[in-house]
Amino acid sequence: MVLFEEIRPTRGELIAVKRRIILSERAHAVLKRKLDGLMLELVSRLPEARAAEDALFEELVRAQEELAVATMMVGELGVLIAAESIEEGPFLFVSSTNAFGTLLPSFSLERAKKNLEDRGYSLLGTTPVIDDVVSAYEHLILGIVRAAEVDASLRLLAAEVARTRRRVRALEHRVLPELREVRRMIELRREELDIEEHARLFQAKRIRANREAESTRRPADAPIEGSPSCAHRGR
Repeated sequence: MVLFEEIRPTRGELIAVKRRIILSERAHAVLKRKLDGLMLELVSRLPEARAAEDALFEELVRAQEELAVATMMVGELGVLIAAESIEEGPFLFVSSTNAFGTLLPSFSLERAKKNLEDRGYSLLGTTPVIDDVVSAYEHLILGIVRAAEVDASLRLLAAEVARTRRRVRALEHRVLPELREVRRMIELRREELDIEEHARLFQAKRIRANREAESTRRPADAPIEGSPSCAHRGR
């Protein structure tokens, strides 16, 4: 809240307020464009998020089904032995992309899918159902990473949209109205001061003119030597 009593109605203060109004209007225009861009980016990613969620659900169902079949065929111990035989898991690499000033995560997996000979367990000592389980869970891991990337991007975009919207509303409904009100008050006060100054100058000019008129009238009113009035005064 601006305290108008603390504002000095000077020319420098008025120029400073006008500059702040210009900067605030420019910031408002930039933030408004940024908000529109963020909204478009958020809306464009929604179908991708739904597709990633649906794909993840399908991969999860498939992995559970393959695991149930393998458990029936080789037992829990056989599945556990095959799982413990895998020596190296996938590697997750995280990078970022810039979307209207917001850094969005980008995930990539290496060694998520392996050949049969690179999986670690013995091909002779296991049945093909183990291969199906491993393949299903490889696809599931890829789906999890993809869904996590899209979900994180949506959360960051939504948070940035909310933050930018608050800043836009603050500029629209608080900062700019207060600055414009300050400018109006300074201009009104300066007009009042100008009127008062002109009134003082006019009064001073009028007083000076009256004095000059009085000074010019006194010699004309004084009696001339040798005139009848002067002789009468001498008697």
